[in-house]
Amino acid sequence: MPRTIRADDLHDLDAVGRVAVSSDGERIAFTIGWPDRSTDENRSMIHLYEGGSHRPLTDGHRDGGMEFSPDGTRLAYLSAEPKEKPIPKVVDLTSMETVTLDGFDDGAEQLRWLDDDRLLVRHAARPDDQVGVDDDELKRRPRVVRRLDYRFNGRGWTHDRKRQVDIVTVSTGDRRRLTNPSFDHSHVGPAPDGEHVVVISQTDDDVDLVGGNRVWLVPTDGTQATLLTPEPGDWDAVEFLADGRIVAIGWPEAPVLTLSFPYLLDPTGAEPPVRIGTSDVNCTALIGGATPPQSFGDGIVTSGIRGTTITVDLHDIASGTCTTLAGGDHVIGSFAVSGDPTDPVVVAAVSTPTRPAELWRFAGGSSEVLVSLNDELLAELDLAVPELVSVPSTEGAMVEAFVVRPPASAEPNGAGLLYIHGGPVSTYTQSFFDEFQMAAADGYTVVAGNPRGSDGYGVEWARSIIGHLGERDWADITALTDHLAGLDGVDPERIGIGGGSYGGFMTSWAIGHTTRYRAALVERAVTNWESFVGTSDIGTFFLPMLIDATVEDDLDGVRRQSPMTYAGAIETPTLILHSEEDWRCPIEQAEQLFAALRRRGVDVTLARFPGENHELSRSGAPRHRVERLHIVHDFFATHLKDGPAAI
Repeated sequence: MPRTIRADDLHDLDAVGRVAVSSDGERIAFTIGWPDRSTDENRSMIHLYEGGSHRPLTDGHRDGGMEFSPDGTRLAYLSAEPKEKPIPKVVDLTSMETVTLDGFDDGAEQLRWLDDDRLLVRHAARPDDQVGVDDDELKRRPRVVRRLDYRFNGRGWTHDRKRQVDIVTVSTGDRRRLTNPSFDHSHVGPAPDGEHVVVISQTDDDVDLVGGNRVWLVPTDGTQATLLTPEPGDWDAVEFLADGRIVAIGWPEAPVLTLSFPYLLDPTGAEPPVRIGTSDVNCTALIGGATPPQSFGDGIVTSGIRGTTITVDLHDIASGTCTTLAGGDHVIGSFAVSGDPTDPVVVAAVSTPTRPAELWRFAGGSSEVLVSLNDELLAELDLAVPELVSVPSTEGAMVEAFVVRPPASAEPNGAGLLYIHGGPVSTYTQSFFDEFQMAAADGYTVVAGNPRGSDGYGVEWARSIIGHLGERDWADITALTDHLAGLDGVDPERIGIGGGSYGGFMTSWAIGHTTRYRAALVERAVTNWESFVGTSDIGTFFLPMLIDATVEDDLDGVRRQSPMTYAGAIETPTLILHSEEDWRCPIEQAEQLFAALRRRGVDVTLARFPGENHELSRSGAPRHRVERLHIVHDFFATHLKDGPAAI
């Protein structure tokens, strides 16, 4: 008989991650990842699909980031041993011999083939005076910084680790630095002729204060680079088309809170970027693990966030049209495109509300599952099936939301949970989400929506909260709570609220403005913009971008939009959950709220996770992820229902 999902089941759920395809479309490389019990680390292995079946191609601890050589005979990939950083390797798909590229011990992040034997490696590079110095000695030394961008969430200390691009000749091992070591480079794309690359770089002196980046055209012979973006922008990726034209994905102004769109760049840098088409669909899916854009035919292929789904879209350069190549009631993460432009084939990692990501193929208007995962475990589980609804809010806004009810095998407890996503420019999607499945298994009815400020509903919707946090978004959260309270089987007096990052911010805001919630989960949250500006890795430029105020010029505006300003009104029992190495929303944000509530006698608990960063709930150590679920559900069980948590 089917059973409900348990926290420990996370260890046994595999998922497809990165996807790559050979130029002839005959071979597909894809990763399968899983939380490993024995090592307490997230593992991944590359598999090769050809001839209708697949087999493991690598056996490293954590392998991924792969790309086929243009002739399809070799596969470059990144491989990391336990507790180590990724290094580049190349496997010959004929002989199956693997070559390790030396000299990248500080970690490689991106691999791109320049031709069949030359590989572009974007990697962290230490300065000359640190080469050969023992790591323990480097950790002992004082860190002397002169800029604010000296550390970054998930990457660690970056003040002396600028990311560079090297050209490596695989057959000989010859290596040459291509980029300027004074600057940090976040993306590289090769030209079809192998004579140029485009890179996204942070080259402005004040980038740590105002954010932004620029696109450069760099000759591979080492001659003078050309600046392609006259003004700093917010660029995510840049690629050459087959005919040599250059397309960048992002926004040509910084710092501006907006969505990402395709722009054609002038190869001389004399003219500003020109937007391709008028589609209002965001081309950069930060959720779902989407890959960078890909040149295809006469256009560029990108992700597209459409409401609660993520599609694969082709942007035609000449006509400006945007055509969906692959879509449906699911989320497409990493993808690769092959075939004739008149009959494209998309292979992708696809997740549905009841299945973690699997390998799918889209062609000729239909789709098929190539590699199915977790069949045995999923056959045991009675999973919840979310229902998509639209909830009316103020000013005529209709807020899409998921209602997730306890499955038949669960015991409903009559309590409700209102969840708020991070971002704010993010969205809850039609993908497998363990948070909701665990809550439904524990008997809760969940409502999780995409209020104003979310992604997936166009620029106006996303930007409507700028400078007014706690207004339209709070109205939408209130409307979603009212909807939850009115559902059959939900006790309106037993509703909890929770969320992470921006969702934690909004939860802090909510309990400072109402006592209707019986319990609150504040996770990896911003609670005080005034201190956030000096401690977050993005604090300085994020404030003017989102709250339209700065500490120097509008302190009242900063404080007006800070949950800590209203902490004196909080009475709700609160669980504050935070990672100790979170540099996006530093733990001092949690400590301030915890101290304020404790001093006032509010029922408050602080759960600190050592060694984790802002991504704890998504990619933290497996044991921590399971422990986190137990802490959260024990807390909600204490305040919202009779009896212990069931997961």
